[in-house]
Amino acid sequence: MANIYFLILFYVLCGYTIGISVHKRSIEPNQRIDCFPDAGSQFAGYSKEACLARSCLYDEWTPPNTAQCYLSPNYGYILKQDPQQTENGIRLRLRRNRAVGSMYPDAIENVILDIEYYTNDILRFKLYDEDNERYEVPIPLASSPGRASSTQYEFNYWSDPSRDNILSFSVKRASDQAILFDTSLGGLILNDQFLQIVTRLQSPHIFGFGENNHETLKHDVKEKRTWGIFARDQGTHWAKNTNHYGSHPFYLVMEQQSNSSDIPSGNMHGVLLLNSNAMDYSFSPTPSLTMRTIGGILDFFVFLGPKPEQVIQQYTWLVGRSILPPYWSFGFQLARWDYGNLTHMKRVVQRNLDAGIPIDIQYADIDYMDAEKDFTIDPINYRGLKEYFDQLNNDGMRTIVILDPGTIDDQRYYAPTIEGIQEDVFIKWEDGQLMKGACWPGEVFFPDFLTNRTQAWWIRWIKNFQRANLTFDGLWIDMNEPALFDTNDEKPWNSIETGSNHTLKCPFNRFDDPPYRTKAAFGYDGGLSKPSRLSDRTLCMSAQQGEIDIRTGKPKYRHYDVHNLYGWSQTKPTLDAMQQVTGKRSLVLPRSTFVGSGQWSGHWLGDNGATWAQMKQSLIGMVEFNWFGIPFNGADICGFDQTPNEEMCIRWMQLGAFYPFSRNHNAWKKPDQDPASWTSYAVNIMASALRIRYTLLPYYYTLFYKAHTQGSTVIRPLFHEYPTDRTTLDIFLQFLIGSHVMIAPVTDEGAEQVRVYIPSTHWYNYYTGSRIIAQKQFISMPAPLNTIPILLRGGIIIPTQEYANNTKFSRKQPFNLTIVLDSYGNAEGDLFYDDGDSIDTISTKSYFYAVYKWSSKDRQLSINVIENNYSEMSNLILNALNIYGMDEILTTINVNNKQFEPIKRPNTQIIDIKELGLSMSQNHTFTWQISENATIEAPAIIFANPKYRVDCFPDSGASDHTCIARGCAWDLSQGPGIVACYVPKEKGGYGMTKPAKQISDAVTQYSLDRLSKTNFSLYGKDIENLNVQVSVSGSSKIRMTIRDSNAERYEVPVPIQWHPMVPTNSSPAQFKFEITKTVNEQIGFRIRRTSTQSILFDTSLFAEGFIYDNQYIQIITTTPSRNNYGFGENTHRTFRHTLRDSLRYGIFGRDQQPYGGNENLYGAHPFYMGIEDDGQAFGVLIFNSNAQDYKFDEFADNQATLTYRTIGGILDVLFFAGPRPEDVIRQYQEVIGKPYMPPYWALGFQLCRYGYNSLENMRAAMWRTLDAGIPLDVMYGDIDYFDKRLDFTWDPENFQGLPEYVDWLHALGMKFITILDPAIDSEAKNYDVFTRGQQKDIWIKWPTHRNIQFNETGNRNMLGYVWPDGKTVFPDFFYPPAKEWWKSEILAYYSKLKFDGLWIDMNEPANFDTNANRPFNYPDYKPDWNLHCPKDEPLETPKYKTAILGQYLSDKTMCMIGEQTDGQGKIYKHYDVHNLYGWSETVASLPAARATDNKRSVVISRSTFPTSGALSGHWLGDNRADWAHLKYNIIGILEFNLFGIPYVGADICGFEAETTEQMCQRWMQLGAFNPFFRNHNGLNYRDHDPGNWAAPAVRSNRRAVEIRYTLNPYLYTLFHQVHRSGGTVVRSMAHEFPSIPECWSIDEQFLWGSNLLIAPVIYENHSVKSVYLPTTERWFDYYTGEEQKTLGQITVSAPLDHIPLFLRGGAIIPHQQSAMNTVLSRQKPFYLIIALDKKEKAQGDLFWDDGESIDTYETSNFNHFIFTYNSQRLTLEPWSYDYPEMDKQIKLEEIKIFGMNKEPTRITLNGQDLNPTTQWTYDNEKKILNMKQLTLDMSSTHKIVMI
Repeated sequence: MANIYFLILFYVLCGYTIGISVHKRSIEPNQRIDCFPDAGSQFAGYSKEACLARSCLYDEWTPPNTAQCYLSPNYGYILKQDPQQTENGIRLRLRRNRAVGSMYPDAIENVILDIEYYTNDILRFKLYDEDNERYEVPIPLASSPGRASSTQYEFNYWSDPSRDNILSFSVKRASDQAILFDTSLGGLILNDQFLQIVTRLQSPHIFGFGENNHETLKHDVKEKRTWGIFARDQGTHWAKNTNHYGSHPFYLVMEQQSNSSDIPSGNMHGVLLLNSNAMDYSFSPTPSLTMRTIGGILDFFVFLGPKPEQVIQQYTWLVGRSILPPYWSFGFQLARWDYGNLTHMKRVVQRNLDAGIPIDIQYADIDYMDAEKDFTIDPINYRGLKEYFDQLNNDGMRTIVILDPGTIDDQRYYAPTIEGIQEDVFIKWEDGQLMKGACWPGEVFFPDFLTNRTQAWWIRWIKNFQRANLTFDGLWIDMNEPALFDTNDEKPWNSIETGSNHTLKCPFNRFDDPPYRTKAAFGYDGGLSKPSRLSDRTLCMSAQQGEIDIRTGKPKYRHYDVHNLYGWSQTKPTLDAMQQVTGKRSLVLPRSTFVGSGQWSGHWLGDNGATWAQMKQSLIGMVEFNWFGIPFNGADICGFDQTPNEEMCIRWMQLGAFYPFSRNHNAWKKPDQDPASWTSYAVNIMASALRIRYTLLPYYYTLFYKAHTQGSTVIRPLFHEYPTDRTTLDIFLQFLIGSHVMIAPVTDEGAEQVRVYIPSTHWYNYYTGSRIIAQKQFISMPAPLNTIPILLRGGIIIPTQEYANNTKFSRKQPFNLTIVLDSYGNAEGDLFYDDGDSIDTISTKSYFYAVYKWSSKDRQLSINVIENNYSEMSNLILNALNIYGMDEILTTINVNNKQFEPIKRPNTQIIDIKELGLSMSQNHTFTWQISENATIEAPAIIFANPKYRVDCFPDSGASDHTCIARGCAWDLSQGPGIVACYVPKEKGGYGMTKPAKQISDAVTQYSLDRLSKTNFSLYGKDIENLNVQVSVSGSSKIRMTIRDSNAERYEVPVPIQWHPMVPTNSSPAQFKFEITKTVNEQIGFRIRRTSTQSILFDTSLFAEGFIYDNQYIQIITTTPSRNNYGFGENTHRTFRHTLRDSLRYGIFGRDQQPYGGNENLYGAHPFYMGIEDDGQAFGVLIFNSNAQDYKFDEFADNQATLTYRTIGGILDVLFFAGPRPEDVIRQYQEVIGKPYMPPYWALGFQLCRYGYNSLENMRAAMWRTLDAGIPLDVMYGDIDYFDKRLDFTWDPENFQGLPEYVDWLHALGMKFITILDPAIDSEAKNYDVFTRGQQKDIWIKWPTHRNIQFNETGNRNMLGYVWPDGKTVFPDFFYPPAKEWWKSEILAYYSKLKFDGLWIDMNEPANFDTNANRPFNYPDYKPDWNLHCPKDEPLETPKYKTAILGQYLSDKTMCMIGEQTDGQGKIYKHYDVHNLYGWSETVASLPAARATDNKRSVVISRSTFPTSGALSGHWLGDNRADWAHLKYNIIGILEFNLFGIPYVGADICGFEAETTEQMCQRWMQLGAFNPFFRNHNGLNYRDHDPGNWAAPAVRSNRRAVEIRYTLNPYLYTLFHQVHRSGGTVVRSMAHEFPSIPECWSIDEQFLWGSNLLIAPVIYENHSVKSVYLPTTERWFDYYTGEEQKTLGQITVSAPLDHIPLFLRGGAIIPHQQSAMNTVLSRQKPFYLIIALDKKEKAQGDLFWDDGESIDTYETSNFNHFIFTYNSQRLTLEPWSYDYPEMDKQIKLEEIKIFGMNKEPTRITLNGQDLNPTTQWTYDNEKKILNMKQLTLDMSSTHKIVMI
């Protein structure tokens, strides 16, 4: 018997198991209904036992990604009787299949399924408890109009006998039988607290549901992901897959074709589950959708569409059409949490307005409140807020303040709470006690907005607050999920701030702890020690709400049911309050929304994060809320939380400019991120995007009108317009505004291209009008940082309105119509417009509405005004048409019997018809004529590439309005470096009015008249008539001088040598001048090389850019190649100008350290040289001394462009034909003067520092140098040696004995140079220097009409402040008495201190901190004083300042209105001659220096100008001890050689900052090859004289200086050559090898003359050097004499104590042995190094004189030797020998010949054999011949023959 029992038991158990297996086999694994959706929670207790306890099936061997615990297939409901017909549908009565146990407690046994044919397009069905009334969502819906007669749908139901007759039902589309809703999978569950329905999906293309942080717009049904819906204070970036602020159980499905693999049919349907309880939804790959909720009923609406837009229209018809927001709400909005105080708020607003950012709305977040309490204002930090808001209103701006629902528990003082308790407005516990939680103010109650009494209380408080305390225009209602802090925790996170530890703690009950918590709760379980509860972060679910139910005597609702309605319930009374108090439309922005909220409000997408992912997700949210019927939405631009970088904020502002709700907002404790908080570059980009937005506002407003009246979307995905295109279904990173504007924002960091899908033909680039050729494919669109790609779809007419700084003013601007033609040449559009603020304009028809239609076939544009009831419309005009896609050529367009000329917008395909002036309120009909032939415009590249635009707004403040006011075009779309405001090609320029006039054989004159006299001007003072005089000077120079025909203008008074003469037959012209004319009759100037026809200079292509204004002259030219060098003084990072992303450089003398940017430095040199691709070179001097700037850019065909501007004088351009670079410089110097010949000692090493501070320290530096064996020639005195920094003095204490020290230097063969600054102390006691100058009245003056210092001085002297203790005056060196005074002071000082040269510093002239409150070094005990220049003077504040540093021209210098005079009646404004100050001081200084002891002397000037090189040298200014400055050193000496100032060098080791031993060592090596060879550093830095380092470094420094001294004869000879013949001493590789392209860009090696290549190491820790050795030459290692066999780009060893040097074959270089100074070295023997070229030839020379006489050349008191090697014969010949003292001093001792490939058998000198043992040797390995012990008398010719 026992065995039988166990057998039966075995079969029972097996049967049970087998039964489960049978069920498993009866359900496909992918169709299982999950019975444990919360299994992922660690608190769900998931197990087999738990699964079975839910009456579910469990599969031990579940396949991956398949439900293991799943619902029985016969779980569900059975039809219990025949259906009943209802008034508008049918009713099915169902009972639960009790054969299967209930999944959760309290199953609903009897259910009614009502099917209501709501409209022809909407089907409603709902399932509810037949026996018990249950909660239903109490929101208003549009009523059904009655039984539908022609429905788009069919409702079907059936019972499945294989599943216990479980009922299933479906909804089909009648037209194609597509099944839209299908419950046949089973899974229908209705329990008291768990309701579930499962439907098959017609396709996997499902969208919608919210509010969640979806990562894609289309759901991925394969993910099987579950999402919760339950309003929660949950930042969108805090976690993934979470529920957020609102509840929108509405989804859409794009249907697929039957029997297709997800190919869309183009039909769409939507489904709403009208339920406000916590719920979640899941997908499966079937595809299917499961919806679960834990209360209420299942109430569904199905919207049949069939088009996507129709689905939304049907949905919003039911739940309520969206608001028509006030017009001002479409403007840009600015907010932040925690401005902290009103001052900061004001500052932020003002800086944005100042930056050109349009602002319409300013917000106040909770920090404006007193202790975060509603209806209060912080009396301290926000005192004056009301008045400020009033001010903003007056300025056209609106204001919105925040209100939170949490009301502080202050029952003693806080009236809203006191009254609220009295009026019973707060949510309560079941026992009637107030439910209290924690929020911002501390302990708070929450109003119950579901009661009329609460709504009345709320409305009253808003109205009172708005009327009495703060006039605001809209309300931002936040925290209305409702949000509480840390419910169910011990204390709130802000307890320290509030002083309260109270939190709401919810009891455990069926409402707060339902059997199924939904994903909205269990989704947060991860990482917690207890289960999440629905009440976390909010109220307890058991709270009671609503009016009293008369049947029960209790409130109608539980918070459990209506939680998701809290924000919805607050929204309408808030809007009612605002409309009542303002009488206007107003705006309410809630955070929490529900179905239907859009009829009263907009929505922002919550507390997002500053991440690129969140930017992408904002696109999803924006579209989803359009589906939810809340189109007025947008995200917090740049992110609410976290900190964006500038790139992110730029990209987000570009995107946010197209959010319907466009607000920049961020969180407390984060940096400001408003647009103006970023760089000016970023601000301009952001402003550009916003300006586009503002122009599109009429289009937006019209779309919102349609959304409000028809229910359409405003922002929509591409598939709304292309529903049959499968690709569009997955796209969400590009979107549509309406149907025809596509935005493709950049949402990836660093991206400068966007992958854009083009769904059809006839899409156009918004910026250029070019048609996108692609169709149904992705393209890559350029998207540089300043561009957001925008495309326009053909077929639309878009009304636009010109931009202004807010909508109050933009609404007054003219309208334009943007007409975008489709493939048929047609377009249509419309415009809705009203006063933008009234509540009932539509119902009263108080609006304007017009339709526009363009027909290319009919050649007609009709404007038909349908409604004209907005009176202001009659004051507005239609001003322009902008036409895209016009393939035919319009000749004229006619309207109202007027003709208008179409203009093709430059560089675009857009046709503009402007200045229409048509009334907007009237009907108009346009007609047009078509041209058969197009005008040819060339070259096409200028039109195709926007970087070739001519800037119409080079000054600041550009906007579309200001741009158009100048007659220019506005386009922000093209990215960095592309001007937005530009001169149209057809405007600007000058035309020739009469034939050319021949003044002489060499001079021709042209007369020009300005074109575009009435519709174009940058600054309003254009010179109308110009005289162009062109003169030639021989074969190689042309001068073009352009003057005002009617008035004399300032011309540079610097004397130059210009001699007009025609070329001769023997020397024909190398180039010629040509006048050209554009198709627009604009004149161009061209210089053409006659030999090659190469065009060297050509303004024709940019003739519109030739502008000749009183204070703005501009010319734009092309150059024939991209090899352009020169212009200065600036710090160029490369010697050859950078063209790509190039900088604009200013030219204006300034006391400015060279930092490596585009700073304008000390001098002015508007000269450049170009090297053509064939190696020929030319030069250009623009002879102008006003402030000026220049910019090189790339151009087509490997050319470049140059834009040059100056703000005064005339345009005087001199051209030099070359053709070799050295020829160019010589020709240039024929005009400006050949370089100064320095004394020989000036080639020696020089030592200086600012800050010796005592003679003892000066001596110590000298002795460190001498003791180290380092040669030294010159010591300097900087201003610290002066007595109180007074010129012509020395400190009697710290520099006592200085004259004796200088005498001692002289005795040792050394020299002393003194500094002199031009600024003279006017207040020093007993300072005769000033007194004598004052007696001669030599100072720069104020003009008589404007002497703002007269009350202080009683005279016209302009006072400044520089180094001396007193206020300073500045000598006017134009004035002859000033020069005499200067000379006399120098001579008088020399009588006391025997200096040898002058170092003239600060002669830009420098003045400290002009226009500031006080100079930086002004004594603290003195009251503020400074030189202030009158800003109202046009010379002080020209409209274009040029690209120079400083806010004003006068910064760091004198006032521009200062006057100077030549003493002969000519008065100069400092504005004109500022750049000549250093030059004029040099002119005065050199004669004075020479007069001291009748020696050559030397002048080193900081500020220079063309011709300065004939009088002085130059050092490169106050550089830095920075490795980059070693390269700047090279570039600087190369450029100043081009400028005609070869005696130049940098402060070795750096003037500013602390150097390092390695840097100083390398710089000493480089500095040894600076013609001006000085080690100098600044105040308070460590001594860096060459002997002040460790022994190895000192040895290296000594070696570098000794190399220099041995080469000084060669260097001196080079200076002789350039002094006599012109040219360069230091030159670039490009200069010497212009036909070798590899040399064009080389700037880290250079040459002395033609033959010595210097390759210094200029990078830290480098021990090798990359060197380029042209392959056309032989090259030899300078040190070893070995020939470098590997040529081209090579790498050579360069240890720390070595500078690579190479000799070029063909050179003979004279040397002299080194000594401790040049006096001693000049007594040392000479030696020659000869490097043979490939033909074994070489030549060289040597110039020699006494090294210091002034009249060396005049008296021919010099020797010049010519050295020639040819055919193994060396000739040493004194070409001239008139300095016989040389022979008494020195002999030629040694000759080395590199590259002698054959050893001689014998060598003869003047016919006598040299001894091969003692007098010559040959190194066969190195191929070097060395002859020594020659002791040759240099006065005689010597011939050496190698046999």
